Amino acid sequence: MKTERDYHRPVLLREAMEYLDVKEGSVYIDATLGGGGYADAMLERGAVVFGFDTDPAAQEFASKRLAKYGERFHLVKENFADLEKLPLLLKAGEKESPLFKAGEKESPLLFKEGARGWLSGIVYDLGVSSHQLDTTSIGLSYRVDAPLDMRLDPRLQVSAQEVIETYDESQLRTVFREFGEEPFAGRIARNIVRARGVQPIATTAQLAQVVASAVREDKKYETLSRVFQALRIEVNRELENLRVSLAQALEQMAPGGRIVVVSYHSLEDRIVKEFFKRESEPEFEAGSVGALKERIDRSKARLKLLTKKAIVPSEEEILQNPRARSAKLRAAEKIQ
Repeated sequence: MKTERDYHRPVLLREAMEYLDVKEGSVYIDATLGGGGYADAMLERGAVVFGFDTDPAAQEFASKRLAKYGERFHLVKENFADLEKLPLLLKAGEKESPLFKAGEKESPLLFKEGARGWLSGIVYDLGVSSHQLDTTSIGLSYRVDAPLDMRLDPRLQVSAQEVIETYDESQLRTVFREFGEEPFAGRIARNIVRARGVQPIATTAQLAQVVASAVREDKKYETLSRVFQALRIEVNRELENLRVSLAQALEQMAPGGRIVVVSYHSLEDRIVKEFFKRESEPEFEAGSVGALKERIDRSKARLKLLTKKAIVPSEEEILQNPRARSAKLRAAEKIQ
């Protein structure tokens, strides 16, 4: 029987709820449902919540956990990169669709095609959950010997094994360098190409052995972490999906609606930071050259930054949940 602790415990939960400023009866999205921690907190405050997740185990667990909220909670069995489809799927009287399950009763919401401004807030808890890292079914961790799969959505076509077996040396080097920021990316890619020519690399243990052989012993574990992270990001298109989803969320957001993102590594945080900066109001010192053009730039701004610097967990939270150590929270509000 899985418990809430088997899933990724919601990090910076109190801070996330403060920045979301949940209003009773308004519509929110938990973009990474997992065990339902953030969704539960929003539902407790009277919100209507749509939870996105592609993991069947998480879907089942969170649905049972949140069933007590009735029709205020809706499960969407899709990646958060598809959130713009939601208004088209929710029609008065519709009980089910491929992406949305309303249960036995009609949806309490009426969305029209092309609707905008229906969303009051969205929260992202990026990365992977504890139960996904520890599972033996998809091979996300080098610490667990498992099939080399890494698909967080079982419907995806390309597994990690296919990446390892079919990408050429240059492509593998690019994946490890860009998504893992791995300094030994070239050497590791060469080792993989050489090893797979002898026998297929089909398990996490086999891959870990090949990767470890390319670096010194004292560099082994940090290198394995970066390589496995890079493969997971490539297989699940995580960074591309984040960029797409943030843009969609802003389009669907009502004025005053808020976007809150908790990230765990620099690549994710950089995307969020740059997106918020690009869409936010410029800030210039009075009398500066920049102030002369502020009048023009301000008309293009769609976000107001709520966090000028990333919010990080307290020492107490890190002691209770060591996986929170690298978390950073950023938040922004859509302006008129």
